Amino acid sequence: MRELTQENYYEDKAYLTNSRFKRYQQCQAKALAVDIGEWVEDRDETPLLLGNYVHSYFESPEAHEKFLAENGDKLLAKTGKNKGNLKSDFVIGDKMIESLKDDDGFNNLYHGYSDDDVQKEMIVFGEIEGVPVKGKLDSVNVSRGYFVDLKTMKSIYSDEWNAELRKRVPAAVNNILGFGYHGQLALYRELLKQMTGREFRPYIVAVSKENVPDRDILKIDEEWLEEGLNKLKSEIVGVWKVIQGEKEPEKCGRCDFCRSQKKLTGAIKLSDLIGE
Repeated sequence: MRELTQENYYEDKAYLTNSRFKRYQQCQAKALAVDIGEWVEDRDETPLLLGNYVHSYFESPEAHEKFLAENGDKLLAKTGKNKGNLKSDFVIGDKMIESLKDDDGFNNLYHGYSDDDVQKEMIVFGEIEGVPVKGKLDSVNVSRGYFVDLKTMKSIYSDEWNAELRKRVPAAVNNILGFGYHGQLALYRELLKQMTGREFRPYIVAVSKENVPDRDILKIDEEWLEEGLNKLKSEIVGVWKVIQGEKEPEKCGRCDFCRSQKKLTGAIKLSDLIGE
């Protein structure tokens, strides 16, 4: 396996990443089509840009300047009364940054103290069930044995329904469980352990996209970390076999790619639809 660097990390396909794995969880056929260039995803890149906008600021001034240089035109409004100025999404991004940058609790956790060994955008790698996996961690405090993932969320505490738990929960719960962040953090912890032989504590710093952003430090319970990692372990070998061409990809039947491949072959009964 080639050595992973900041320069080749994103172009490398020899390792599986958590985000790529999650795409295969959603629909193997679509994810493979995207990987081999047969399908181009049509998706709003604003949430990703906003997340990177906030992340790069807290990585370093140089990283933020590089992000602005590479993406500056995507952040500006092209039409309307706001033409030439930051789009409203990124005005919120500035408010999110302002809410965190002078918060001592955040700074001590994310940046550490003066004598701490803190590594930003640290690359971790290893194997899960024999599959090569890699990741990049926002902030790792090597001295104190923990790492931090900075997550931007629509809200942290707004009341939402969770179908799996069958009750109303704070929005952060749906965000973490819905996007599989508990599995992501458990994966990163495992890769760190493989690399260092040490146990690291994972934390999430959540900051909301509200007009007055909310923020909190979240700790994932051990049982949720185990549940997330076990789910990943149970599916990762099958996903890797699809990527390696050893297994035919399964279609979800509902995504845009599957709809594009659909052929009408018969009628569906209303009772069958209700049963679904």
